Amino acid sequence: MTTKERIAEAGLRLFHERGYNGTSVQDIVVAAGVPKGSFYNHFSSKETLCLDAVERFSGNLALENLAGPTVSPVARIEEHLRHRVALAGRSDFARGCLLANLAAEIPAHSPVLSEAVHGHLQRWQAALAETLREAQDAGEVARTVPAEALADYLVSGFEGAMSRAKLVRDRQPLDAFLDVTFDTVLARPAA
Repeated sequence: MTTKERIAEAGLRLFHERGYNGTSVQDIVVAAGVPKGSFYNHFSSKETLCLDAVERFSGNLALENLAGPTVSPVARIEEHLRHRVALAGRSDFARGCLLANLAAEIPAHSPVLSEAVHGHLQRWQAALAETLREAQDAGEVARTVPAEALADYLVSGFEGAMSRAKLVRDRQPLDAFLDVTFDTVLARPAA
């Protein structure tokens, strides 16, 4: 692993565990096992490294799994969200979602980070909306609520449940959200 990769991986882990304000450049270089000068050879600032962390984290969201006709659209959404829950479970739900954590912490602090986090949440919402439109076209989900509004509900509700799971360090809030979502909100319409 290159020095830049070690710094980037340490930054991602620490931002996710401690937040932006709770992580210093010194913390990052110690965790990466590199001299402080190496940090500035690869990243111009902590903010730049955090932008890289947002990209790396978002790459693990597996949005590509929402596309494609291999299984039903609703099944793809459920599989996608359960994948996210499994990822959070690896840390016993102690870290939550990096995007939600940063959204709560940095809006007034850094417009560039706010824009990056918002952009990734918007891309996730757009991918969900496309899959929900497919589900509506296939008759799996009622058309009573527009796909875009359902996608907004999924992102906001999931991130809220993820934040609560982080708070209580338990998957129960996420399971409750998923149960209501798939048993009621996205239930197959009556024939």
